[in-house]
Amino acid sequence: MAVDDLPLGTAALRCIRHARVPDVVAAVDIVLAGERVAAVVPQGDAPGPRELGGAALDVGGRAVLPAFVEPHVHLDKAYLLDRLEAAGLPASTLAEAIASTARLKATFTRADLRERAERALQALIRHGCTAARAHVEIAPPVGLLGVEVHLELAAAYADTIDLQLVAFPQDGIQRLPGVGELLEEALRLGCHVVGGCPYVDPDPAAHIDQVFALAERWGRPVDFHLDFSDDPREAWIDHVCARTRALGMHGRVAVGHLTSLAAMPPAEAAPRIAALAEAGVAVIALPATDLYLNGRGADRCPPRGVTRLRELRAAGITVALGNNNLQNAFTPVGNGNLLQMAWLAGLVGHFGTAAEQALLLEMVTTAPARILGLGRWGPTAGARADLVALECTDPLLAVREVPPVAAVVRAGRLLPPPPTRLAPLRWESAPGQPSPLA
Repeated sequence: MAVDDLPLGTAALRCIRHARVPDVVAAVDIVLAGERVAAVVPQGDAPGPRELGGAALDVGGRAVLPAFVEPHVHLDKAYLLDRLEAAGLPASTLAEAIASTARLKATFTRADLRERAERALQALIRHGCTAARAHVEIAPPVGLLGVEVHLELAAAYADTIDLQLVAFPQDGIQRLPGVGELLEEALRLGCHVVGGCPYVDPDPAAHIDQVFALAERWGRPVDFHLDFSDDPREAWIDHVCARTRALGMHGRVAVGHLTSLAAMPPAEAAPRIAALAEAGVAVIALPATDLYLNGRGADRCPPRGVTRLRELRAAGITVALGNNNLQNAFTPVGNGNLLQMAWLAGLVGHFGTAAEQALLLEMVTTAPARILGLGRWGPTAGARADLVALECTDPLLAVREVPPVAAVVRAGRLLPPPPTRLAPLRWESAPGQPSPLA
């Protein structure tokens, strides 16, 4: 079965033939057993169709990577850019983006929220993402509506993507009465992670403590928006690392942004990087948002506004890349393609060698899979068979060229191509003139 002849429905696979995978020079066959990868063998060594007892997919020498994993996205705030502009709401700083989006929340309806969130989710799926961690707004204007809609989407798309939900107090816990109770209820309803945003509350340390208390009570991981600034004095990461160590939550805490770390002198950043490594805190950089909102106060040579990717990774810290937002006040562009984030991070972080570009691929595949607790990930024996074939022959071209997705396999099943949002192309000509679209 060739990639060009993909079935329209999901199909269980027993083998992916003639694949190019990371860290292996020659082409391979990937043998599957149910939802798992059974073995990766030299091309041609896999059993034939009769012995396999199931279908095989010949990818014709295409690169096959671990499926992409989105570690940090806001589905419920996606595609608000036009609405913000129509309302004349400012959005040139982080504070303005938060305040203007908060004003729009009163206009959210179930249908509106679902339509935008589903569109964003479909964008991730279209670009080969089979797992995502979504931050769900928890605030009085929306109550638990976002949680309900995300749970509906998680159930509706369960065969296509794992959706891990973060109960996220974007507008603070202390500033708005009732948010603490809403967070508790969100966790009871099924949110998987406790989120935090310390910089929006008057007492960030207390905010951090409240989030950790919830996590301890409910036995959930923690994911903070943290130190999102180009001010080197903003360093709440110290308190997060201390609480992580005190509660024994090694490997269960992640922080997004952490851009102030890049603004610090190396002598101040180094001990914090060491503390992150010791505490087992993961870092999620969000290149598009971090570039867009940081550096606006500089009148020349504005800072890049992205955390210290190289130093963090060299210290052994789990580092991932995420889309964060799609076409809203925080990020006015974006289509959900994690390879674009890897491409962008490569430029911003000066990742130019083959070894460095391989690290970028890890940051959108195996590293975020580790943050989400998904276990072994990729074309390796024992891993869940979540794989993506790309329209290129060398895995590193994934970062260098951002090629289209040719096929997606999730838990050993070939997924149907996602529906297009546009009408198909039509060819109109004189009778008898053949169509080039046929």
